[in-house]
Amino acid sequence: MALKAKSKKTGKINKKSKIIAGVCVLLAVVLGVTGILLSFYGNETACYDFGKDRARGYDLSEHNGKIDWQALKDEVDFVFIRVGYRGYGTGKICTDKCAKDNLKNAQKAGIPFGVYFYSQAVDEKEAEEEARFIIKTVAMYKPNLPVVIDYEYPIDENGDNTGRMWEASLSKAECTKTIKAFCEKIEKFGYIPGVYASSYLYDNDINTKKLPKSTVVWVADYNESVSTSSPYHIWQYSRTGKSDSIESKYVDLNYWYSKKQKG
Repeated sequence: MALKAKSKKTGKINKKSKIIAGVCVLLAVVLGVTGILLSFYGNETACYDFGKDRARGYDLSEHNGKIDWQALKDEVDFVFIRVGYRGYGTGKICTDKCAKDNLKNAQKAGIPFGVYFYSQAVDEKEAEEEARFIIKTVAMYKPNLPVVIDYEYPIDENGDNTGRMWEASLSKAECTKTIKAFCEKIEKFGYIPGVYASSYLYDNDINTKKLPKSTVVWVADYNESVSTSSPYHIWQYSRTGKSDSIESKYVDLNYWYSKKQKG
C-alpha cells in the first residue's frame, strides 16, 4: 500500500513540506525506524490510498481468539491490532496475549495493519510511557498504518463509567494534553499517530484541533451516522460484526474513508 502526501497548498508551502518530509525520511534511515513515515496532508484528505472511497477493516485483540489470516485477507482492506493495555484499576501496563502472533501473521498475510493501545493514562507522563511501550513492541513487525491511543472509559457491571482515568476527572484541556503527548511521542519515533474515542468523548473531552496535524481520527459510533462535530478518518460503526475467519462471536467493524469526513 502506498502512502500519499496530499495538500491543497502550493508553491513555497509545498516546497517546504517536501523538504520537511525529506528530512523525516533521512532521520528514519539514520535512526533505523522500521515503521511508517510521517505524511503531510491537507485537512480534507486522508493520507492513505486503498484504491477505493471507503475501505473496510477490523480491530483485533486477544478477545477475538484464533484467526484464519489467509481467509481474513479476502474480507478486509486493513486491520488494527491491540498490542497492550493499562489496567484501569492497577495502572499496570500489560501486553495483549495475542499481540505478537497477530502482528506476525498480519505481516505474513500481507494485510495492511496498524496498532493500538488501550489507555488509562491520567497525565502526559503516562501517555508517553504507553507510546514507548508500543514502539518497543512493534519495532520488528513494521506496521504500515497508524499507531493509535484507544481513549475510553471502562464500564462496570451496572453500565456506569469506572476506572482510574474516569476517577481522575480530567478536564477537556487535560485529556487533550494527555492524548497530544502520546501523539507527539509517536511522531518522534517516525510513525503516524492516531486516536480512537467515542463521538461523546470527541465532543466533550477531546479537542482534536490541538493534536498534531498528522493525527488520524478514529471514531466509535454505533448509530446510523456519526454524531461528533469533529472531522474524522475512520468510523467504527459496529461492535457486533461476524466473521467465519475469527473465533470470537463478534468483531468490531470499521470504515476508513479516502477523504476526511466532516463531523
